[in-house]
Formats: sequence, C-alpha cells, structure tokens
Amino acid sequence: MTSNNSTTKKSHPMRFQQRDETILKTIQSFDGVLARRQIKVMFWRDASNQAMERRLSLLFHNDYLNWPNIEQRRTQPIPEPIVWLGWRGILHIAKQQMHFDASEPKNNSENQMRLLEAKLRKEDVYWQREPHWSQLAHDIATNDFRMQVEKAVSELPSITMEPWQTEGSFRRDMDIISYEYVNRKGQKERMKHGVRPDGFFTLVDHLRLINNQPAKARFLVEYDNSTHPLYRFGKYKALPGLNYIRSEAYKNRFGFNSGRWLVICKSKTRLKHLKSQTEYVLGNQASNFLFSIISELNYQTVLTSPVWHLGASNNRESLVKNVGSMPE
Repeated sequence: MTSNNSTTKKSHPMRFQQRDETILKTIQSFDGVLARRQIKVMFWRDASNQAMERRLSLLFHNDYLNWPNIEQRRTQPIPEPIVWLGWRGILHIAKQQMHFDASEPKNNSENQMRLLEAKLRKEDVYWQREPHWSQLAHDIATNDFRMQVEKAVSELPSITMEPWQTEGSFRRDMDIISYEYVNRKGQKERMKHGVRPDGFFTLVDHLRLINNQPAKARFLVEYDNSTHPLYRFGKYKALPGLNYIRSEAYKNRFGFNSGRWLVICKSKTRLKHLKSQTEYVLGNQASNFLFSIISELNYQTVLTSPVWHLGASNNRESLVKNVGSMPE
C-alpha cells in the first residue's frame, strides 16, 4: 500500500454523529469504496455539495475516511472523486459490529496500518485500505447498478430484497468449480474455474409468499467492461456461470440451485456479441442469462421494464413482470 494521506492532515476537532456511523457502514457494505456523487445521493440529496464536503473533510482529517493523495491522483486511473475508509473508520465499525477490542495505532505509519489490518483480518473484518485501482471504474459502475436496484425495490410495496452480496465476499471466499468445455476442434477440455460475480441479490415477492408459491428470484451480476476478447466470455464466464448455478458449492452457499445471470453491457453491439457467444456455447441453456445495456437501466426500468434480452430467444423481459408475478 502507498497511501500517504496522513502526512497532509491537521487536527480538526469534531463530534462524531450517528449519520457519520451510517456513512461508514454504508461504504463498508459497498466493498469499501464509494464515489462522492453516490454518497451525495444517499446522504445529502437535497443539500449542497458544500455541506457534504465540509462533513467529509472532517471525517477525512480525523482518519475516519480516506481519499486519493497527490501521488495516487498522478499515477492511478481514477475516473471520478471517491472515498474509502480510514483506519479510525474501520476500527469504529469493528468495535460496533464485532465487539472488536483493539487499541488505536501508535501512529499512521505503514507498519502500524499493516498490523491493524492483520488484526482485523483475524476477526474476519475486511478493510480495503486502497481501492483496486485497475478495476475502480468497474466497481463504481457496479455500485450504480446496485443503487438502481435498491431504489427500484423501495418503490415496489410487495417486493423486498435480501442483503446484497458484493464481489468482495466472493473474492474472499471463492467457489471453485470444474466443468467441461468443447473447443473448436470438438475436443473436450476439463476446466477448473473460480466464480466471482460482481454481485448477488435475491428478490422476495411477498404476495407469492402469502399464497405459498415460489417467491424468491436470485440474480448474479456480471458487469462487462468491454475489455476482454469475446471468445473468452463463453469459455470463462457463460459456461462456468451456468455450471456454478447447478453446483453443490452454489447450493451450499445459497440453499438452492436456482438463479439467473444479469450481464450489463456498454453498448448494443457488445450486448449482441456477448449474447451470441453465450448462445454458441450454451445453446438453449443460454436462457439462464439476461443482457442489458447501461443506457437503458435506471431505477424506473431495471426491475419492471422489458430492458433485459433473454438468452436463446429474441424476447425482452423484465425482472419483475407484475405484482405477484416474479420469474424464477
């Protein structure tokens, strides 16, 4: 780690507030990093940017939050202003949620930060000391999608969502599955692959629940950055993705072998190609995949509008068809 933000900080007395704690917990629940505009929407929607910046600055100068320093801004791909948790922020969460009793670091040195990180890891508390710079834009975009889904759910009275599971939770406890791939020569290759969705969420339809009908729909998220060759998607995403849903590992984690992948693409052309690759590899079983493009997704469309292209079909679907009718 190369964070040197502590060298620029000065004493700024503050009174820690309940909203501050909520902000810290929210950042942690989004795998430890949020864009400032995302925090603005969540906590200062009707307030000025200045009001938000004043509070974030206090949290930063008291080590509850961190943001890129001069060297990081110069050398790392940072698409927009972001924040992540400082040492006092993660320590506060650990004490509140895990009753983790540890003394504060002696100073902000790299050695002290590593010692704290190691102590937290022993208690199963994950601290993202810095963003994953190479995939930062991807992570921010995935956060946008999650926020769209959460807002959409909040406006549907009969639908709720179980806690979102982040990519980080899969990274730290990855399921490894084995599967067969038929190459272009018609030969079978035995593959072993770790599956790491960009997110996982479960929608619960309470009207169906009351009527003792299947009431849960499970979705795995794949946010495509358009950076990988198309042929790799079928071999390393679609095929292991389908086998993962059917695997014992998936059932052990989620209790059922049901779910569908949501593939989010940057363009119609990319969508067409990924859908075609998935259908080439999976045939009719490509129906376990739904594809959409970023420009068609917002909180008003993401669940209830037919913005999802169904694999192995020319149809477009919604995730929640209507009240009391949610696809499995």
